[in-house]
Amino acid sequence: MSSRRSNPERAAEERLRRIARERLPEGLAVLVLRQAWAEFLVRVGGRLRFRANENDRAVRAYRAMSVADFEGVNARQKWANWRTIPRNLHGRLPARACRAVDLCSGVGDSTEVLACYLPEGSEILGLECSPEFVARARARSYRDAAGRPVKTGFRVQSVLEPFRDDADALLPDESVDLVNCCGALALNFQEGQLDLLAAEIRRVLRAGALAAIDAPAERDGKERTIRLFGRRGFEALGSARSCRLDRYAQICFRRDGR
Repeated sequence: MSSRRSNPERAAEERLRRIARERLPEGLAVLVLRQAWAEFLVRVGGRLRFRANENDRAVRAYRAMSVADFEGVNARQKWANWRTIPRNLHGRLPARACRAVDLCSGVGDSTEVLACYLPEGSEILGLECSPEFVARARARSYRDAAGRPVKTGFRVQSVLEPFRDDADALLPDESVDLVNCCGALALNFQEGQLDLLAAEIRRVLRAGALAAIDAPAERDGKERTIRLFGRRGFEALGSARSCRLDRYAQICFRRDGR
């Protein structure tokens, strides 16, 4: 009985690994080395300190980066996205087209993963503070698992502001099925800012909808994030990491029905 139950899980994990290898064939070791070199150049040459939990400081650093700088320092995270996001959302998405918001979407790497795994007909809005990164994200194409184009839009804004779409309209209350963030909130935001963000995420999510939010992988960090979102009416359903050595996890929350 136990073996039969685990067969679908093994099949899903193998499919995830296959898609990740197809979409990003470079090995992790190569990407880690690329990231280390890029971070050295950014820190020494540009004197940018982007790994800071002060959001204003992080935003200034990212806005000062070129697209090439960002793609270098984000190389390992791009690899992680293809493993963490689908593991966290597997079996939890509704079987219908979804409206998703991708926070801190960078040049569109996480948006590409969402496009691959969301149900047919879904649409994605990426919110990102850097105009240059948004321009790069808009220039890319996004397709689902069957190769069909996915509707996307991108807006330049801080995620600490009320969420607006790419036409500058405020997102209506309870109009979104999924809010995703992978690789930013655990590092560049303080507790008060996360609480502000949790309130805005709750505002735009439908009752019962999902928020996939990154957090430190160590127990205390995960529990702090779960408590913070719990105060805003979110239930933690589980979490995922790209691999056992990843220092960051992504927690899947469900918004309550009140």
